[in-house]
Amino acid sequence: MRNKPRLRQVGWAALIWMFAGWPAFGQDSKDDIIQKLISRVEALEREVAVLKHAAVPEQLAATPQPEPVPTVAAIPAAVEQAASIPADASEAVPASEKRFTFHGYGDVDFLRNPDGNSIKEFEVGELDLFATARITPQLTALVEAVFLEDTQVYVGSVPINLERVLLQYKPSEFFNLDIGSYRTAIGFYNTAYLRGAWFQTALTRPMLFLFEDDGGFLPLHNTGVSANGLLPSGALGLRYVVEVGNSRNYGGVTPEFDVTQHGAFNLALAARPHAWPGFETGFSYYRDLYTPVEGLTAGRSVWTAHAVYQANRFEFLNEVVLAKFQRLNSGWGNAQGFYSQLAYRIGSSWTPYFRFEDMNSYGRGLLGSTVQLAAPWRTIFTGGLRYDLNEAVALKFELGRDNRLGQRAWVQAGVQVAFTF
Repeated sequence: MRNKPRLRQVGWAALIWMFAGWPAFGQDSKDDIIQKLISRVEALEREVAVLKHAAVPEQLAATPQPEPVPTVAAIPAAVEQAASIPADASEAVPASEKRFTFHGYGDVDFLRNPDGNSIKEFEVGELDLFATARITPQLTALVEAVFLEDTQVYVGSVPINLERVLLQYKPSEFFNLDIGSYRTAIGFYNTAYLRGAWFQTALTRPMLFLFEDDGGFLPLHNTGVSANGLLPSGALGLRYVVEVGNSRNYGGVTPEFDVTQHGAFNLALAARPHAWPGFETGFSYYRDLYTPVEGLTAGRSVWTAHAVYQANRFEFLNEVVLAKFQRLNSGWGNAQGFYSQLAYRIGSSWTPYFRFEDMNSYGRGLLGSTVQLAAPWRTIFTGGLRYDLNEAVALKFELGRDNRLGQRAWVQAGVQVAFTF
């Protein structure tokens, strides 16, 4: 009669894995959770198979069927438990149990008036393919590739963006090393959510954290070395990220690695107090040289701070950003902004949400005008509703009011089907 508890354990573990997109601080926290839970589920499935084979047929016939498992949206406590798995939990799982994992995330959208141009169109969103391969118990290779379909005209030409290509060395929970192309630990939103739209509650990302190829002005990707881990801090739950790599440049200058001119440094700290599960606060500081147009290189610094709470059906995200650009004889420019997003899950599937964003860019000289062009928006109101059809498909409805520099305010709307496989 011991099969029933084992089967229930497998069911809960499988559901936790399906919802492994619960935000986590650091470059690889979500990736670790996905890998560990998958490995654990497979190990439990093997144990169940052995128990079934060894059981007496009469006992198996008398064993009641497992009770239906509720949807993922109805078990926030289980998700919180998955997000709290320590970084060294993989040591308890033999590397031979799961050497390779693969997941995909996609979306299809219908947009109305997205840029104030009165366009109505269907579009294929991004196809995000995520794969990991465990080389040794402490060494993992990670690849995340994104297929971008920005137009329905040139369907034969689909650009491929290598979002992340990493070799990850994880000897302990206090020190992990990622080498390659990584997601910069600037703020919370950039590292909490993968590229796939299925992970995030809203249909759209906050404008502050738009990716560079979508018009974002922050350096959200980098190539180099990233070290991260826990700090001995007791109940405070401190975690650090230190990154050294190349700066991202735009315009007519091709980015190349140059320590003296194109080096980038980033430091991030975050705290997850044990007394307040689901709460996180932290800051980051990024510094590099930035080339917005050919022949113009300026010093760039980006400060961010965040305070978020995600538990008990609530999602409350708050982030503030200050980006400063300056160069002697070329003027200076600042871009400062923030967003707040509030969501609440009703029942097992419905999640209404609201987001407010504000950005102010200003400055003097050539740099001042360049910064205003890179971040022209002012105030944005966004409201929407997410409905989870099941553990793998979500339907989102969104309505927003946008206000940008040199353009009259307009109302935009969208519908999205986001899915994972």
